[in-house]
Amino acid sequence: MRYTTGDIKSDPRFVFLDEIHYDDIVEFAGKYIRKRTRSMTFYFVCLLGMLLLIIGALIFGMVYHDREFGGILKQYLYGLIISFSVIIPIHEMIHGLIYFILGARKIRFGAEFKQFAFYAVADNFVTNKQGFYLLAIGPFLTISMLSLAGFLFVPGIASYTYISIIFFHASMCVGDFALMSYYDTNRDKEIYSFDDVKKRVSYFYYRKE
Repeated sequence: MRYTTGDIKSDPRFVFLDEIHYDDIVEFAGKYIRKRTRSMTFYFVCLLGMLLLIIGALIFGMVYHDREFGGILKQYLYGLIISFSVIIPIHEMIHGLIYFILGARKIRFGAEFKQFAFYAVADNFVTNKQGFYLLAIGPFLTISMLSLAGFLFVPGIASYTYISIIFFHASMCVGDFALMSYYDTNRDKEIYSFDDVKKRVSYFYYRKE
């Protein structure tokens, strides 16, 4: 059953749990990054694996393909620049596309430049736990897989740009995983969330059994 914000606010089975003002996104995320949840464990294991992958690719390229250290490093720098410019809007558009697939139509994009935080939200669209996990991890999986394909199939030294995008983009996904960590921390509750774009606040409720 799809709930509306009216259902959430008027039905006594739904209990207010938390709210996040957009200005406090980084502070909120920081709290749950430090939690030892399955989402954060998965994230840090993936990040470490990606770091080892780009180091291993560097060494393999130098030893077995006679690549120059400076040349590979230049490609990694390109990946860093692309990740913090082109990839950011692509990341948010994937969030938006997933919102659309879930049924949202009032999708908004924004940024908190002081916190270097970017977001896609759906105004007054209620999302359950499964939908929220899909929203959070969707860009991470999509961009990681496409970049890995680029590394494997693009010929020449340019392929190293793609493998660096895997790592640098993943480092920017920590906020998404922090929100999943919030859900993991409250895994005993059936959580529903929605955004009030005008008030710039995300709300979290849980349904009593």
